[in-house]
Amino acid sequence: MTQQRISHAYMLVGPEGPARDGAARYLAAAMLCSGDNPPCGQCRDCRKVSAGIHPDVTVVARQEGTAGLHREILVEQIRQVAAGAAIAPNEAARKVYIIDQADRMNRLAQNALLKVLEEPPGHACFILCTAAADALLDTVRSRCVRVDEWERSESVSGPAPLAEAYLRAAAGGDRADIVQFCMLRSKLTREDTEAFLEDARDALWSILCGRAENPGLSQDSLFALNALMDRAEDYLRHNVAPKQIFGVLAAETLR
Repeated sequence: MTQQRISHAYMLVGPEGPARDGAARYLAAAMLCSGDNPPCGQCRDCRKVSAGIHPDVTVVARQEGTAGLHREILVEQIRQVAAGAAIAPNEAARKVYIIDQADRMNRLAQNALLKVLEEPPGHACFILCTAAADALLDTVRSRCVRVDEWERSESVSGPAPLAEAYLRAAAGGDRADIVQFCMLRSKLTREDTEAFLEDARDALWSILCGRAENPGLSQDSLFALNALMDRAEDYLRHNVAPKQIFGVLAAETLR
């Protein structure tokens, strides 16, 4: 998806679940990507979207009430979206609002969203996720690009490039490769280091659960690396510098 072809509103139609969530993140990454051939999966924006920490991506969903989740997405929530959309992005060129279970918006909420879709701020984009498109107003649907085959899209919910490269190096068993990888990443920011550790841990669990391909690591190695990621994240929470954390990874990855 090139920057020129990005619409201000999309409607992802399909069953609720991780695949649809991943497709929404993929689309959000394409909208915010600062690299070539969006989504590149490597720029800071793509990595933050993948890790779920991008300040310009907001997920709107049913809120908790006194008796559990509300049955509907309320008009007050959409009014907050409209107010936030009018404010300039924090980091990226755009702001993205992902509305999960968009068919759960009540009529007032849909009409409030319609006003934004009719005259959207130039930097605001919207992704409506729904399993029941017919529950949305015709006027809302007509202002969105409908995407039914999103399950075929490459998802950014899998291992991010840095985490994937790290696990491949670990599987290769060459300490020199591990040391080189860690030295090259020792100047990452705290935020990017946090995203890398989260991606690596998520990838390890996906492999352990059989949801992702194993690059060649034994089960003992997978558990050991997962424990190492937990320890590294704990160090980061205690203000240990990224350079020192990558030093620990360089020393202990192949123990």
